Amino acid sequence: MHPEAMKHKASLWDGEFGKSRHITDVHWEGDITQQELAEVADQISPDWQTIDLELDPAHPRHGNTYRLNKTWPSPDDEDFALRVLEAEDELEGHYVWVHCCKHVDDPQGELEDETGRTYRQVFNTVMFCVEFTSFDEIAELCNENIGEGEWDEYELYLDDELPEPIATYD
Repeated sequence: MHPEAMKHKASLWDGEFGKSRHITDVHWEGDITQQELAEVADQISPDWQTIDLELDPAHPRHGNTYRLNKTWPSPDDEDFALRVLEAEDELEGHYVWVHCCKHVDDPQGELEDETGRTYRQVFNTVMFCVEFTSFDEIAELCNENIGEGEWDEYELYLDDELPEPIATYD
């Protein structure tokens, strides 16, 4: 049987397969990626948590068990995303000084990364002032001003009464 003519089935569940409420079944012909299947499931019901896949009997892997579990952000990821949004809301419209930094591996460095390696920070001599809109925009401005891959982090300094810059870099 031609792969495009094979009919497959996916059962959507709102929890663990067989131990929760069955939402519905989805049928399709041909190949589908896990990402595409998850997108279809999201359109049908955002409540799905498990998809049980059943391949066409003519498929060479028919009979094998395939399950796709919805990946949820961890509570830590959700908390971090919420803090980022709150910080962006608080900073929006304020002028900030942006100071881009480069990490240089140095066994004698005063800082330590999450893997335990020591490093030192080298501050780029380019510092600029901008009206804050988002952290992603600040990163893009660092790429434009310093160069993509030429910085590792940036620091923001808030001052509501910033003096006019004596120079700008375009």
